[in-house]
Amino acid sequence: MAVSAEQAWAVVVHDHMNSSPSIAYAIHEVFGLPFERGLELVEDVIEHGRAELTLCAGREQAEELVAHLQVLGLHATLQGR
Repeated sequence: MAVSAEQAWAVVVHDHMNSSPSIAYAIHEVFGLPFERGLELVEDVIEHGRAELTLCAGREQAEELVAHLQVLGLHATLQGR
C-alpha cells in the first residue's frame, strides 16, 4: 500500500554531534539498511542538515522509529507531510 502525502509522517535525522559511523550504525540497527547506505544518508545530513529516512503511514509508527533512533543517541524527529 502506498503512503499518500496527506497521511504520511517522515522520520528525519538532524545529527551533527555523533560521528558518521555512529549515525550509520544507528540507521542500520533501526531500519536494517546496509551500513554503506547509512553512510550515504549521513552525507545528506552533512550537506543539507537533515536526512529523511522513511515515510510512515501512521504517526505512531513514526514515533516508535524516532524513539529508537533517540535511544541510540541521535537527534531525530518526525514531520507530518
